[in-house]
Amino acid sequence: MKYVIEVAGQSFIVEVRCGTLEGVATINGSSVDFALSEPEPGVYTLLVANRVLEVRTVGNSTQGSVEVVLQGRRIPLRIIDPKRRRRGSLIVTGKIELKATMPGRVVRWLCQPGDHITEGQGVVVLEAMKMQNEVRSPKAGTVADLRVTPGQTVVAGELLAVIE
Repeated sequence: MKYVIEVAGQSFIVEVRCGTLEGVATINGSSVDFALSEPEPGVYTLLVANRVLEVRTVGNSTQGSVEVVLQGRRIPLRIIDPKRRRRGSLIVTGKIELKATMPGRVVRWLCQPGDHITEGQGVVVLEAMKMQNEVRSPKAGTVADLRVTPGQTVVAGELLAVIE
């Protein structure tokens, strides 16, 4: 599995190939063998390069964010699964164009131009096949423009909004 892990403003591309307890992690192109066990929930013992490390998770994981304790230091991490990102992008930065994934009708806006929104927050509600679906922002930012109006019919791929 491939992930992007953000730590203190730096991003690391991590690919993990493992069996039940052992595996290989490739971090930004460098491979490392490891062994992992979970002696109790939220506590992990990690054997890497002949070193044993205890890693504890702190609090609840929300939208890929988790805090771990490693060697007495609290480290906030953000773990991004590229499979869950739109069109396979690894890190969502810069201007984002939200597009309709299917034809439908715009029901309502959930925000206005100039509003600050969070990652995962709904921007537009579309109705398709008698079901209403929220089009959510893949990143935190500011709504720069809403390109559709409530009641408007859209086709798949049509630009709905711009997030900066």
